[in-house]
Amino acid sequence: MKKSIGARGFQTAKALGVTGVVAMTAAVQQVANADAMLFPVMTRSSAVATIVSVVNKDPQGVVNLNYFTKSPDLATPCVDEGIKQVAASGRANDMVTFDASGVFLASEGSGPLFNDPQTLAPYGAVQFSTNNTGVARGFLIVDDGDTSSEGGTGADLYGEAIMLEIAGGAAFGYRALNTALDGPVLGNQGGLLAFLGEILDQGIGTGVAGVALLPPSEWTTRFFVTPVSDGAGGRTQRDCETCSVSIYISPDRAGTLAGMIDRDTVVRSEPFAPAPLPTAAKNVVCTGAVDMTDILPQAVVNQVSNQGGWGYVQIRSGTSGNVEDSAVVLKLEYNLVDGFATSTISPDGSTSFTGTVNNGLWLRNIGLAGTSLF
Repeated sequence: MKKSIGARGFQTAKALGVTGVVAMTAAVQQVANADAMLFPVMTRSSAVATIVSVVNKDPQGVVNLNYFTKSPDLATPCVDEGIKQVAASGRANDMVTFDASGVFLASEGSGPLFNDPQTLAPYGAVQFSTNNTGVARGFLIVDDGDTSSEGGTGADLYGEAIMLEIAGGAAFGYRALNTALDGPVLGNQGGLLAFLGEILDQGIGTGVAGVALLPPSEWTTRFFVTPVSDGAGGRTQRDCETCSVSIYISPDRAGTLAGMIDRDTVVRSEPFAPAPLPTAAKNVVCTGAVDMTDILPQAVVNQVSNQGGWGYVQIRSGTSGNVEDSAVVLKLEYNLVDGFATSTISPDGSTSFTGTVNNGLWLRNIGLAGTSLF
């Protein structure tokens, strides 16, 4: 496998005047060696299942799973559950879907789901789901065991995940991120190698994403945060059990204030200089979820409770373990109060509804045109 370009090395290349064409060539070269995928968000509980689909074009048909799981609190490191092979069928172009959380088909290893015939690509009695049987968060790395591929392109794997709230049927989904096998996460070279801006990387100034924030009195806005490795010190994503980043919300791109802007152009914030981080910032170890109201000053939460507004999610260096300054962040907007009772939503103040709302989207960094560039 070719050694991937380090984040700081790529920044140096930019400083030396490397053109966009050369940068894109570097990106294509790294994609050509991508035979692994990162599923950054995985939740397990009696109420939530994580349904994963993997398409594998590799002629050997190998599928390896590597879960990293932890309790839901922010400070606990992940446990590396080790690499386990769930398939080596010797056939290309198979697709398998399984429940990473272990809720569905629990007695059969939680997969394959959806009446998979397993005639030409059998899986046998294997365990697809995480070994963690408690309430857990985590991330999943899927690889095909090598860097060879059909036609030498390296594009063997494709993946999608569905986060399914079982009781109400609400769901949102995402596409897996391709990553170099046992290397740093693809795209963590300052966003220029993340074609959709998936990595928020403060190391070269793209650790910022603009977000619209709905009224916290009716909506819950939650950010799923997974620190990613930039390869510094030889550390890969498989070494990120204790990787940490900090997250907060600011009304300015530079992140010198803690707060946001309301719907009527008013800045609602508190300065925190000369401290490096506001008191509202949260440190996330390995992976975790924080609510919007937890990373804003309480005075700001009170001021925007009934209207919301907008701001910039800021990713900064973590404060514990293996410190990183890069992460993938998924914003979830939903209307369940404490995960149980469904709240009423009135967007216009008079017409209300009580259905289940569950909207998830990746935050995109400010380094690419068209992706939160404002």
